[in-house]
Amino acid sequence: MPTLKFELATEADDPDLRRLLRENPIPGSLSLSFEREPCYFDASVVEGSFHQTIVARESDSGDVIAFGNRSVHSLFVNGQVRDIGYMSQLRVDPTYGKGMYLARGLAGGFKKYHELHLDGRTPFYIMSVIEDNLPARRLLTSGLPEYPTAREYARVFTYAIYPVRRKRDLPLPPSMRIVRGDDNYTSDFVDCLNRNNVNKQLAPHWTCDSLFASSASTRLRQSAQRLSPSDFFLVLDDDRVIGCLACWDQSAFKQTIVRGYSGSLKRWRKVINLFSRFGVVPYLPEPNTPLKYSYASHLAVDNDDPLIFKALLRKVYNHNLEQNYSYFMIGLAESNPFRKIVESYRPLTYISQIYLVNWDADDDLLSKLDHRIPGFEIAVL
Repeated sequence: MPTLKFELATEADDPDLRRLLRENPIPGSLSLSFEREPCYFDASVVEGSFHQTIVARESDSGDVIAFGNRSVHSLFVNGQVRDIGYMSQLRVDPTYGKGMYLARGLAGGFKKYHELHLDGRTPFYIMSVIEDNLPARRLLTSGLPEYPTAREYARVFTYAIYPVRRKRDLPLPPSMRIVRGDDNYTSDFVDCLNRNNVNKQLAPHWTCDSLFASSASTRLRQSAQRLSPSDFFLVLDDDRVIGCLACWDQSAFKQTIVRGYSGSLKRWRKVINLFSRFGVVPYLPEPNTPLKYSYASHLAVDNDDPLIFKALLRKVYNHNLEQNYSYFMIGLAESNPFRKIVESYRPLTYISQIYLVNWDADDDLLSKLDHRIPGFEIAVL
């Protein structure tokens, strides 16, 4: 087993980080690689107010064989704004090895995470693992030396909706209408997001600056694909914003590539695609094909009114069709009542297990999390 050293990445590591993303798709019935072209660090601006990338480097060759991210977001915890960490993008070179070699290598990485954690920026971390990835889940909860304590918290359903033909807009009460966002409404829909997210657990807290954080990057400032007020669809009751949902194209800095299929999807993909033209089932693209997709993100609906959500989702569906997106993604916690509405669109679905992670098995804050519906925003995770 080669000797590894763990340190913070620099921009000189960018090619290795992007290579590891390409070569390490997330396994499952639908295998996807989540990539960051043309620059790994461009995507960091959507991760939160603070972010670090840890690399594992072979001492002799200097090659990067693994990495992981540590970022900090402002989230609502029991109705209060707290800085909470997120562990993400954990990738290991597939030639490095498996079993105890991999376990020991990860132990070194977690030791470095722990050292960084001592800066006191956050009490704990969120980590998301695809439910089908049982080896990773077993390793995470193995209790090996240097490993943190990881507690299962919630399941998140990520839906990929395939817009195949225009659907009629759904009616709202006479006092309500749907409009596109603009600069005049920015503070209003930030208020709408926060007054709804405060009633969710681990949902983002937004300010006008953090909501449009992608514009802080010089490179992204040149791109029309950064989040902007016009990406939002707003429901107005007279002139009050009572609901919002954005359509966010992140392909300027993040991409999702279909790397393969397994199980029934692999066996029946061609048959499924025969029916996709009729809108019965979604189209399954060829392996190694990038998805042209957007996120249906930044969802907020006053009083969780299903009528308002249905109308917003329908608007976003038709907008994605008009813009020729193959799919749009929306993520909801298992306990979110809006899931039934989304599932009526017959989406592709993959499930993630969310863990709460730290190095203190007796953490008081974790033991006091109440039972609000989780409000994760998958577009920034």
